[in-house]
Amino acid sequence: MYCRDSILRLGEPRIEYGVQKSVTTRISGGIHRGRALRTPSAAGLRPTSERVRAALFSIIGPQAVVGKRVADLYAGTGALGLDALSRGAEWVSFVERNGRLCSAIRGQLRTLGLDSRADVLRGSVLRTLESLPGGYDLVMADPPYDSGELGRLVEALQSPGLLNAGGLAVLEHRSDNEEDYAVGRFSLMTARTYGDTGITILTAGDVNG
Repeated sequence: MYCRDSILRLGEPRIEYGVQKSVTTRISGGIHRGRALRTPSAAGLRPTSERVRAALFSIIGPQAVVGKRVADLYAGTGALGLDALSRGAEWVSFVERNGRLCSAIRGQLRTLGLDSRADVLRGSVLRTLESLPGGYDLVMADPPYDSGELGRLVEALQSPGLLNAGGLAVLEHRSDNEEDYAVGRFSLMTARTYGDTGITILTAGDVNG
């Protein structure tokens, strides 16, 4: 596992997980189905529920995951990417700006024996995209609902080499978000709502149309 920090902060306080509140969710499918993922709580942390993750992976099917290269952007607990690895993804790149959450994801990867199939990059997603190796078949993005970043992310994903033609972009957002993300090289595969959570799945065409 390659653990790279886009932003380094010297003198960052040591994390004492035993005295901090934590968030617990579980892997929804694959060889590690049911394994608990415990993550230190953080401001704005909103893990994708196990129910929504199970529905998402059912919609896109194993052909979109098994043996594929995946990016989990705004990773938070890392549950989406860990679910993808459990379901047979070849590689997952996690991007998360919170250092404590990055450390927790790395710990989960080591515990599950998945650290040779992933890297964790610390930094802002929109600034870190250029550091990603690219060639992804599936990109999953769950930014803070009020960040307003999904439109800019979809624009950034138009870049050559980042998301392969035929690949999928899965966007999580508030269910009342009516913005159209099927622009440029993207066409709409499906859009679903689960309570206050909305999922938009886009299919990527060739960069030049």
